[in-house]
Amino acid sequence: MGDDKQNNMLPEKQSNPARSPRPIIRIVLSLVILGAGIGAASYLKNSAPRTKKRPPVKLSPTVLIQTVKPSGYQIIVTAMGTVIPAREVVLKSRVSGEIVEIHPEFTEGGFLKKDTRILQIDPQDYELALARKRSTVTDAEYALKLELGHQAVAKREWELLNQGKAALDMEKELALRQPHLDKVRADLSAAEAELKAAMLDLERTHITLPFNAMVRSKSVDRGSQVTPQEPLAELVGTDAYRVQASLPVDRLEWIDVPVQTGDHGSKARIIYGRGNECSGKVIRLLGDLAAEGRMARILVEVADPLGLNASNQNRTPLLIGEYVRVKIIGRKLDNVFQIPRTALKDNSSIWIVGENQTLEIRKVRAVWRDADVVLLQDGLKPGERLIVSDLPAPVEGMTVRVEPLKSEMKSDQPVKEKAAKDGNS
Repeated sequence: MGDDKQNNMLPEKQSNPARSPRPIIRIVLSLVILGAGIGAASYLKNSAPRTKKRPPVKLSPTVLIQTVKPSGYQIIVTAMGTVIPAREVVLKSRVSGEIVEIHPEFTEGGFLKKDTRILQIDPQDYELALARKRSTVTDAEYALKLELGHQAVAKREWELLNQGKAALDMEKELALRQPHLDKVRADLSAAEAELKAAMLDLERTHITLPFNAMVRSKSVDRGSQVTPQEPLAELVGTDAYRVQASLPVDRLEWIDVPVQTGDHGSKARIIYGRGNECSGKVIRLLGDLAAEGRMARILVEVADPLGLNASNQNRTPLLIGEYVRVKIIGRKLDNVFQIPRTALKDNSSIWIVGENQTLEIRKVRAVWRDADVVLLQDGLKPGERLIVSDLPAPVEGMTVRVEPLKSEMKSDQPVKEKAAKDGNS
């Protein structure tokens, strides 16, 4: 059996030589295909059109310019502030008693004129006290007249008894009843003082306003029992309000701040609510800086803030505690160059277009700057072209293309049209 298996396996081993040429054929075919691909690629590469090399085109960035010229400029210092009362008092009674009358406008938000009687304390007790004091004065006057009569009698008696003899001063004063006279005169003075005090107490039962005011709050009403120094109401003067505004310390040099009463301060415009506006003036500089921001604080006074006068009746009232914007009219500068804030680069330089359309970077020092405008006194000449747009990579001497602002184009258009008409004619 073993021999038969070996004999059967021999033919298979002999069949392997017949299959050996196939791998060689595959390799040859692969080489042929690869060679054909390389040849086709070479042909396509050599037969493709070739572009000619050109030097790179140098592109100049386009900038917006503004032709500068000197002019005058009114400085406006802007600040934010809060409305506070100019006059505010707590009304108190100086006598005690029951309130028997009250003014109809004595209520929160009521407006009252100066010297208006707003409260009446029951005066009966004070009228009786005044009558008693008048009686006391009458008694004192009677005692004085009686003592003057005694003085005349004592003087005649002294002349008869003494007959010009020397006497001690004490003896003479007693004989002439001088202490008695001093006593009755002192009693009369005291009685008159008490009468005057009683008259004042009676007058103080009529409580009046010391100035034109608005009732901010009240704590009594008709029938209330009041005592001396008891708060009756909180009053706010209506003739003027004040705006306490904060601004940077370096802005103070541009405005006029009064040093003492009577000096004139800078005028101001107060903007509040939805576009409402009223006028005011700077009256004081507070002596300390604000705790937040370390800014200076000034007071701006606004006359007739509630529009009570006939000339201001159509104006929206200014309310206490309202947050407002203040524009203070500062000093005026002459012959300065006004440029946009965006034209000032790095807070210290500007870009100018030179005669050859090249960029010039120039250092300048601003005399005034705010959110939109920068003022220069030096560093520019009339007619120079200032770059007001931005450049991604500015380099001194680089070439730029100029495009004027639309505002300048509009202002030049009538001139150009007129010149064209003159040429056609």
